Amino acid sequence: MRTELTEIELPCGEGSLTARIPTRNIVCVLTRQDARGLADEREAITQSLRSPISSPPLRDLVKPSDKVVVLATDNTRPCPDDRILPPLLAELESTVPRENITIIVALGLHPPLDEAELSRKLGRDIVARYNVVNHDVNDTVYIGTTSRGTPVDINRRVIAADFRISTGFIEPHFFAGFSGGRKSIAPGVFSVRSAYHNHGYQMIEHPKTRAGILRGNPIHEDMIEQAQMARLNFIVNVLLNKQNEITHVVAGHPFKAHEEGCQIEREIAGVKVPQRADITITTNSGAPLDLDLYQTCKGIDTAAQITRDGGIIIVASLCSAGIGPQAFLELHRSVASPKEVIRKIKQAEPIGVQWENQILARTQLKHDIYLVSSLDDRTVRDMLMTPVGTVEEGLERAFSVLGENAEIIVIPEGPLILPLLEE
Repeated sequence: MRTELTEIELPCGEGSLTARIPTRNIVCVLTRQDARGLADEREAITQSLRSPISSPPLRDLVKPSDKVVVLATDNTRPCPDDRILPPLLAELESTVPRENITIIVALGLHPPLDEAELSRKLGRDIVARYNVVNHDVNDTVYIGTTSRGTPVDINRRVIAADFRISTGFIEPHFFAGFSGGRKSIAPGVFSVRSAYHNHGYQMIEHPKTRAGILRGNPIHEDMIEQAQMARLNFIVNVLLNKQNEITHVVAGHPFKAHEEGCQIEREIAGVKVPQRADITITTNSGAPLDLDLYQTCKGIDTAAQITRDGGIIIVASLCSAGIGPQAFLELHRSVASPKEVIRKIKQAEPIGVQWENQILARTQLKHDIYLVSSLDDRTVRDMLMTPVGTVEEGLERAFSVLGENAEIIVIPEGPLILPLLEE
């Protein structure tokens, strides 16, 4: 008897791939609410700057003599800075001369963007007309220590500025709760030393260090302290739909506006899940989020939340830029099991980009991961994953392990979903 198949489009790189999945095995497909894009994005951003949340209008907060720093996101985030910056800069320039404005790409520990990448991310006109610089982790100044013991080293230009404003995109984040807001400061413009404390083993291991959780999340609360110490003055954050259209703008007070945006995102991204799956099929939501395997851990972590112990995760992620930080590969490659990854981090921290290895290994303790990507098979195996050429090949392997009746949940948008397990 012929098996009925359901075709599901999965974002992958700049395009998509079609997964053909036995219909009878599918429990559910998790998707976000499809919010409508704003009719006039520029006007909505301008109005948010003039009627902000818990803050005076932006133009009333700055003086002509102020040195202003604008923190923008890097190319691992889909934040539409090329659409946010023009109305934001126009509003600033109604008071502050252009030569007093510096745009800093808040890279965190990611590599710097070259001129072509900056133009794609921020817009060619912005790069040509403004002073645009990449954050340099080696050019920071120590400004104090948080209550959790994190030494706060912040970009020297940010500290020297009179006014600091950041852009951002709000989505579920696998250990900070949600992206956006305070993340432009920490990790956006902090140092390696700050990262090792804020992303340390005990912080990552805390049970509230998870997607969708802010209250009681030690990493989020530590980031808030760092942003307060760095005197982040104002934010402009957005929410996006599948078409990359801006659906909501939250601007104003750096923490209150962000919390309001997180609440909206929670309602849009939150999806009830009736049960855990034997097999979860997911992605890292296509470009730019599936740029490398390091970033892909976000989609994997989302899938892990709804996969039963001993279940299998199949993830499709192009990884066109490779593995990510070499240290990410080296740590996993140096051991033979996820248990050894965890042990090595506990014994040797600070080491490499340990937080990503820790989160990946935590999933691998309970689930096998099958990866559809452009990475070579040896590299995938070094990361303690199983390389597969297609989702269908992954399913065939998974059925041979778990049986032909294994139940499947599909998450086409990967980390952009906030699963709410009903069990």
